[in-house]
Amino acid sequence: MFFLQFKNDKKHSAVLKKLTTSVKIIEHNELKWIDIIMPSKKEIDMLNDMYGFHELLLEDCMTEHQRPKVDSYEDYSFIVLHLPRYKKDLFRLDFEEIDIFIGKNYLVTLHEGELKPLVNLANNCQTKEEARKEYMEEGSALLLYEIIKALFDYCFPMLDKIGNMVNQINKQVFTNRSKDMLENISRTKMQIINYRSVIKPLRPVTLTLEKVILKYLPKDMDIYFDDITDKIEKIWDMLENYKEVIEAADSTYASLTNHTINGLMRTFTIIQVAILPMTLVSGLFSMNVQGIPMHSYAKAFWIVFGMIFIPTLLIGILFVVKRDKWF
Repeated sequence: MFFLQFKNDKKHSAVLKKLTTSVKIIEHNELKWIDIIMPSKKEIDMLNDMYGFHELLLEDCMTEHQRPKVDSYEDYSFIVLHLPRYKKDLFRLDFEEIDIFIGKNYLVTLHEGELKPLVNLANNCQTKEEARKEYMEEGSALLLYEIIKALFDYCFPMLDKIGNMVNQINKQVFTNRSKDMLENISRTKMQIINYRSVIKPLRPVTLTLEKVILKYLPKDMDIYFDDITDKIEKIWDMLENYKEVIEAADSTYASLTNHTINGLMRTFTIIQVAILPMTLVSGLFSMNVQGIPMHSYAKAFWIVFGMIFIPTLLIGILFVVKRDKWF
C-alpha cells in the first residue's frame, strides 16, 4: 500500500490518492481471467511463472505510458490500450492504460483500477455465476470483446458532457463576450484536444486487433470486433464534429470581440475629432505670450467661446446626419 500526491490547477489543497495492489483470478469452464490492479514485481513474476511471457512485455506492464499497440506471438498476443478518463483531482481529461495478454484459454488484464467498467465487470464475474456464464462462456476473445465494449461505452458520457459544453458555447457566443466565456471556449478546446490525442492512436490499433483476434475467436464470430471498430469510429466522428464547432465558435467570438474593439476605437476617434476645434482654439488663447488678439477686449471671452462652440456644433451635426457611415 502506498500513496501518491497530486495537486490540481485551482490551487486547492493537495489530494492524497490511495493505491493498492489487487489480484482477481476468475475461472469458468476452461477459461481463466486474471485481473491485476496496480501490478508489482510479485504479480509480474507470477505471470512469468504461469505463462512465460516475454520479459520485455512484462517490463512494459511495469512502465507507465506505453503507446497503444498490438503485438502478436505464436501462443498469445499483447495489447496496450489507452482510454480517456476525467480526473477530478487534476480537473482535466487524461488517459488510463490497460495492458492485456490473451491466449486460447486465458485473459490477463493489468491496470491502475481507475476504469470503473473494467473493475465492475471483474467484480461481477468474481461474485456472480450468471455473470461468468454471460461473459466467459464463449472463450477469451469474446470476454475481451465485452471488456473493450464496456470501456468504449464508458467514453460516450464524457463525450455527451463535451457536447453539452459545445452547445452552450454555441448558444451564448453572440450574447456573452465576458472573460468567463473565453475561459469556457479555451477549456472546451483543451478537453477535445486531449480526448482526440487518446482516441487517435486507438483507431489503427482496433483495426489491427480485428485481424489478430481471429485466431482466438469461435467460428463465424468475427463480426463482434467489427462492432468495436464501429464504436471507435463513431467516437472519432463525434470528436471531429465538436472540434469543427468549437473552432467556429472560437473564430466567431474573436471576430465579435475585434468588431467591438473597432467600434470603441471609432467612437473615440469621432469624439477626438469633435473636440479638435475646442482643443486648438483653447490651446492658442491659453499661451502666456504678449500680443494675443483681443487681450483687452471686453467681449473677447464670448468671441473665443463662439470660435470653439460653433465649429464643434457643426461637426456634431455632421456626424449625426452621416451616422450610418460612421457608426
